[in-house]
Amino acid sequence: MTNQSVSNYKPNASVIERISGHYELSEFIALVNEARDYLGSTNLFGTSYKIDLSNELESNDPYLTNVMYMPPSDSSGLKNFCPWATDGCRAVCLGVGSGRMNHGYKNLAKRNFNWNKDNTSKAQLKRAELFVNNQSAFIALMIVEIDKHAAKAAAKGLKAATRPNGSTDILFEHVAPQLFAIFSDVQFYDYTKAPLNTRINKPANYHLTFSFAETLKNQTEAAKYVAAGFNAAVVFKAEKHNLPAIFKGQPVIDGDIHDMRFKDAAGHYIGLAAKGAAKHDTSGFVQAA
Repeated sequence: MTNQSVSNYKPNASVIERISGHYELSEFIALVNEARDYLGSTNLFGTSYKIDLSNELESNDPYLTNVMYMPPSDSSGLKNFCPWATDGCRAVCLGVGSGRMNHGYKNLAKRNFNWNKDNTSKAQLKRAELFVNNQSAFIALMIVEIDKHAAKAAAKGLKAATRPNGSTDILFEHVAPQLFAIFSDVQFYDYTKAPLNTRINKPANYHLTFSFAETLKNQTEAAKYVAAGFNAAVVFKAEKHNLPAIFKGQPVIDGDIHDMRFKDAAGHYIGLAAKGAAKHDTSGFVQAA
């Protein structure tokens, strides 16, 4: 981190009101300046193809959604951001194996990641470095960016939703519980592989979908989640929108139509077609359709 701030963050009235009772204002300003000094022009939150689908979806319950991406699992060399990831999941993760974040199938197989290969990768690594080196500043900037996102949604007559774990599995209700109180008007959501007993007391405005994988341990947790009224997402070897109707005795919802998992009916499996490196999976992570 830099020793002297060059940023000059001035919180708006909305941020000041939201953080009241959670932060002392001068401390909060200093943290945001530290984050901005480190990241420069890089933001924490952005979008993706799937998020864009959600934002363009015609609905009588419309949302504006954003998402945050950092290097998944241990790929950054800084920290394991997905401590419950299976080998199959790590080998084909969308965070490094698909679309604009694709490092290439051969590099994935060798666990060889070049975080300087393009601006998207550089931004992911910078966010991760900030999280590891100055978590308090990271969370303060999250608050600033989510507030801006919520204001943008309101100006469009929409509700705000945000997905902090686009390619990671951080337990934000443990790391930053204040987020969910500060933004009680925002719908948070994520996929997770964390055991149910670590997330059962999540905030009411944080929706979680379990991520099904190839190991017996993971699949046992998936059954626990579904039985408890959550959903579990499954990647199938199938073309988009051509998914099985039933999986493990439960109906399958097409998860490729949009990303707003908080809108899914409870007690279902969420089907996702294999994309990018997942099309080459041999571990059992991708399920037969």
